[in-house]
Amino acid sequence: MNKELTSSFSVKLGKNGREIHQMLQQVYGKCALKERTVFKWVQHFQEGCEDPKDDARSGRPCTSIGNENINRVCSLMLSDRRLTVRMIAEELCLGKSSVYTILMEHLDMKKVCAKIVPKLLTPEQNLRWKECCTDWKTLEESDEFL
Repeated sequence: MNKELTSSFSVKLGKNGREIHQMLQQVYGKCALKERTVFKWVQHFQEGCEDPKDDARSGRPCTSIGNENINRVCSLMLSDRRLTVRMIAEELCLGKSSVYTILMEHLDMKKVCAKIVPKLLTPEQNLRWKECCTDWKTLEESDEFL
């Protein structure tokens, strides 16, 4: 059980911050939360907050995963599918995690062996794939393949 939930439980039992801190020290020793942190959590829970996670904060929005960068990554991938995430990141001056997120979530691509490819083929690509397979099968049957 994490220490914040222990604090929440103890607050519901009517314990104050000092008592909770002493209990945490008995259990966790030197690894216990600092007294000031316990007081902060006690106040947080007394105000009615049940979730020990911090509230979302306004901050600087993520700018690396925008439509412009998605289009840049897409065009670079279409020009050479052998590029790695690191190579794309260096080429476009983006972070590797941003490039990875763009490829996986926004462009719906995944890594297969050493190449990053679309997860699902478009109808045109699927038709072309079937045509290629049929051609290979015909070549194999006619011994022209080798």
